[in-house]
Amino acid sequence: MQDGGAVPTAARVLQRQLASEKVAASLRRALESAYSRLTTRDPTEAWTSGQWMTERKGGSDVSGTETLATYSPRNPSTKDVHGTDLGPWVLDGFKWFSSATDSSMALALAQAPHGLSLFFAPMRRLAANGADTELNGISIQQLKSKLGTRALPTAELELRGMRAWLIGEEGKGVKEISTMLNITRVHNAVMAMGLWGRGLAVSRSFARVRSVGGEKRRLLVDVPLHVRTMAEQSVMYRGFMHLAFFVALLLGLEEQQQQQPQPRPQELLGLPLSTILPLYPSDIPLLLRILTPIAKSQTAKYAIAGLSESMESLGGVGYLENNSDPELNVARLFRDANVLSIWEGTTDVLAVDAVKVLKGRKGAKVIDAMERWLRSVLKKKQQRSKLFTKMCDAILSEWTSLSASISRAEAEELRRDGRGISRAISHIVGGALLIVDAERDGDMAAGEVAKRWVLGERSGGGVGDEWKEEVVWDKKIAFGDTLCGGAKL
Repeated sequence: MQDGGAVPTAARVLQRQLASEKVAASLRRALESAYSRLTTRDPTEAWTSGQWMTERKGGSDVSGTETLATYSPRNPSTKDVHGTDLGPWVLDGFKWFSSATDSSMALALAQAPHGLSLFFAPMRRLAANGADTELNGISIQQLKSKLGTRALPTAELELRGMRAWLIGEEGKGVKEISTMLNITRVHNAVMAMGLWGRGLAVSRSFARVRSVGGEKRRLLVDVPLHVRTMAEQSVMYRGFMHLAFFVALLLGLEEQQQQQPQPRPQELLGLPLSTILPLYPSDIPLLLRILTPIAKSQTAKYAIAGLSESMESLGGVGYLENNSDPELNVARLFRDANVLSIWEGTTDVLAVDAVKVLKGRKGAKVIDAMERWLRSVLKKKQQRSKLFTKMCDAILSEWTSLSASISRAEAEELRRDGRGISRAISHIVGGALLIVDAERDGDMAAGEVAKRWVLGERSGGGVGDEWKEEVVWDKKIAFGDTLCGGAKL
């Protein structure tokens, strides 16, 4: 799972370096060779990549990095397994939690004479005899025993004489890894929704075939309480799914703008002005910067809780490690999902990062960009009906109150409530996206989802027999309009 995010991340880092005219010819050859292997579709040539940041002292705080980088161009030149020169830098240190130990290359942080820097190094090199290969100055101390993601080896690595290339400017390692963090955090959010969505799919299928109730047995799909729980989960899932893919869209737009600047993102994609896209190109990086840590942290937390519900919905079957039937192994999905709130920044670390953005040098611009985006996507929806007007007004009122609080408060006060701020912004953005989705599709179930997310209201649920209307809506949200007797996965 983590390796899956590392490959596009590494490719993007190398691509940005190759775009610079200042890259030396020897480094360019090494980067081009690695980039072509990271992006090829030929499995015999393809490379995977690891990210080696974490050390004993610092954990996710990379300022505690103790691995040292020494510039040593006089040492004999060595080659990687494909005959490409290895770099003039030598890395020595200990990486305590290194993902994708079986990868083909790694991006690693190390302390250079002028500060923390980013380095690229292949995992293997030609041995002294020129015929055999060996690890590139790496010793595997031990593999980690983890709760989940067991298929991906994670190890403690000692680096002793590891040959590497400097990426970007010396002392600018944190700046260079920001490219990596955007991609890996977006990947994390999408992965969270994928795992959660799979858990919900298994729950739906199980509910269609599992019967309960003694003599008057009935399927779980016909038990109102069970369906209500699944509907609540489905509403949360849909809101966070929209948030995750909106951030992915922003990331794609930013990358396109960097390559081919365009006057407006709508024109960039050939879309009308009424879409969810920001009106102004300058707003894209601002929205991406604040929403990336929020989407990563919130999708992770809610997906873990959601998968716990999916596991519980299967009863004892859900708690079993169904290795003989991996398609039903919700327990494994739950175990794997728990890493999502830890790697690439814990929930508190990301909350502090979001506050740093809101109270930083560009904080006012970020808040203005959010204001413009919300009003542009909700403006026409307010004219649809009383319900749409009520939902739009609720989202805008929530944002007005939150933005005013952010502007008034000191940074330290906001950091203390960083999780609450992240939840509030995710609720606002997710709500706006659900409103747009309901208006665009004209789907009544989508409108009910938006209403439940934004207003916390359900259709039906009143006195007399009105609760039966709510049961109908629950079933539509959780299972769709058509129910069949057989389970489909």
